[in-house]
Amino acid sequence: MSRKQSNQDSIASSLSEDVEALYAALIRDFYEREDREQARKNASKPEKILTREPDFAHSIRGEEIRSLIAELNGNLQEAIQRRECEIRKILELHSLASGKPSWDYVFRQYDYSDVSDRLDLLAALHAYAGDWEQAIATLRESKAYCDGHGIPFDGQDLLDEFEEARPNPKGIARRGKRGARA
Repeated sequence: MSRKQSNQDSIASSLSEDVEALYAALIRDFYEREDREQARKNASKPEKILTREPDFAHSIRGEEIRSLIAELNGNLQEAIQRRECEIRKILELHSLASGKPSWDYVFRQYDYSDVSDRLDLLAALHAYAGDWEQAIATLRESKAYCDGHGIPFDGQDLLDEFEEARPNPKGIARRGKRGARA
């Protein structure tokens, strides 16, 4: 029995290492290099893993990867849903671990700034989808979350940019010196 468990642990560890390397390549090519073609090539391998490993697909990291792939493929609604699911799972994990011996481990994996970062990414997805009000509301939620947990809010520039770029009631976009990212 212990040999079977050892083999399963080894397979899980190998899967985790493979996924993390693929995830890093996907992030690098999609966001840092802005090379969508290479990112799409890199996305095919984690997509196969997500299909083959349903437990992983529904994990926090799995939801994050599925959100990235959906965004890469232009499916912003799915990207938004996956990012929301990822955030919800992190918050649920925090709730389950709070005050328990596992809290320190959980917090090393996903701290308060990780929640805020995911909210900021979600806001950007809403903006890319043209939902400026939801984008701004999500950034304000991120700011309130940061204030409530005593951490810096890194999305102020983005919030200012979105407020400046959102259409006014007459449907005309307000643009100042900086253009909108969306």
